[in-house]
Amino acid sequence: MARKFNREKLKAFVERRKINTFGLLAITAISAVITLVCALSGFARTDILTLVTIALILLCMMQMYKMRSSFRTIPSFKGSRKRRPKGDAN
Repeated sequence: MARKFNREKLKAFVERRKINTFGLLAITAISAVITLVCALSGFARTDILTLVTIALILLCMMQMYKMRSSFRTIPSFKGSRKRRPKGDAN
């Protein structure tokens, strides 16, 4: 029972991280489109919008790196696994 609960909990955690990443990507894309439209229309504060878009792109790159490296150690585990004694109920 506990093993299934941990697996479900991990799956929910990974799903939340993916949703957050896709939300950040959507916000960045919308910001880039708005910046482009404002640059083409001659908006006076396009420089601030450009800085915000660049900051969001850097944040997306950092988030992609974290998503890629967050579970790197789980499949590459090469240590010996400890076995429980047969009489152990936990």
